Amino acid sequence: MTGLKRPLRPPDWSDTHSAPLRAEIPTARAAYEIALGQMPPWVHGAMKLRNWIVGKFGLTTPSMGQGMMQLPIVSETSKAYELGLIDRHLTFTLQTIRNGDTAHLTTRIWFNHWTGRLYLAVVLIPHKIIVKLSLRRLA
Repeated sequence: MTGLKRPLRPPDWSDTHSAPLRAEIPTARAAYEIALGQMPPWVHGAMKLRNWIVGKFGLTTPSMGQGMMQLPIVSETSKAYELGLIDRHLTFTLQTIRNGDTAHLTTRIWFNHWTGRLYLAVVLIPHKIIVKLSLRRLA
């Protein structure tokens, strides 16, 4: 635990995507690192555009230099790995669960301000595409 704490209430929004998991991927953290540690170039471009747009509204965004690897860790076991970020507009976590030969990636969002809802509306479709494409690396 790094000190990053999720809100105590249920998330305002969440989704879970699952994918087959190769046997040689031993932990939830390893699955997360393979799936989301290295983003394709088009995602870096999309994230730069996103960062520029949301920066105009005073929102902070994680650097995509190492994919989503720089986020603070919420909790970690061999079967579950969770990272997250608290920002003015929302709090979010990404949790990877290793369950036998399947990996599950759950995104949870708690809105801290009405701009969090607006932000989610803008990034929802790219989020789903990126997560589904990233999870293909695990098979």
